[in-house]
Amino acid sequence: MVKRKVYSLAFKRKVVQEYLSTDKSSRFIAEKYRISSASAIQKWMQLLGYETSGRQRKPKFGVLTAPPLSKNKKQATQQELQQRIRELERQLEDEKLRSEAFSRIIDKTEKELKISIRKKPNTK
Repeated sequence: MVKRKVYSLAFKRKVVQEYLSTDKSSRFIAEKYRISSASAIQKWMQLLGYETSGRQRKPKFGVLTAPPLSKNKKQATQQELQQRIRELERQLEDEKLRSEAFSRIIDKTEKELKISIRKKPNTK
């Protein structure tokens, strides 16, 4: 029987972050971190709320919603509030990652096509 490696969520986030923020292939990153298959990165992206279709790397919206608080907000327990804070922090981290990926894509496109995509300051 083959023993499967179990990776921590922090490790999965790190690998996905590198995949999204660089132009490296999933196969390259899988080899770098000694992950058994490149498809694992795609599965981790889905786990973290990213939709993958071919080479496009775009997040699903609405997937990473935090669980609602109790119906009566006064009865929300400390544990529920802490859990909601952790979920919101995770969403913020994912959005920062998404923003950085989009910024790098725009930078690369501007460099390759030699055109300006971003809006210049003081323009209408």
